[in-house]
Amino acid sequence: MIGGFVEKNKKTVIAILSGFILFGSGISLGTGLNELKAQPNSVQFSGLEEIEPGEIASSSVEEKQFPININTASAIDLELLPGIGPSKAQAIVDYRETYGKFKAISEIDNVSGIGPATFERLKALITVK
Repeated sequence: MIGGFVEKNKKTVIAILSGFILFGSGISLGTGLNELKAQPNSVQFSGLEEIEPGEIASSSVEEKQFPININTASAIDLELLPGIGPSKAQAIVDYRETYGKFKAISEIDNVSGIGPATFERLKALITVK
């Protein structure tokens, strides 16, 4: 009985079912939007703490202090310096491993990719101990 009705009215049944699906999706989307409207000024990511605008995040990561000792710093630590990306940081580490510890901060000028302008930006932020 129902099978015969469906066969005769396929287009109507498909249109009605599509309408229910769209209507249900709209309700679901509307509910999600209402939740977003409840917290307009916050962003939340899974696994991270929620931070309101103007709030400073607390961090369990140790903050690096300057000056950075270029004789002991890792490549990651060296990347904290302005103008030093991953390749220059690795070049500093490679230079140190090849030629030994830096005796003066000005020796960083000998590292490939680091010139006088970069040294001027770095000299107050680096040390050799």
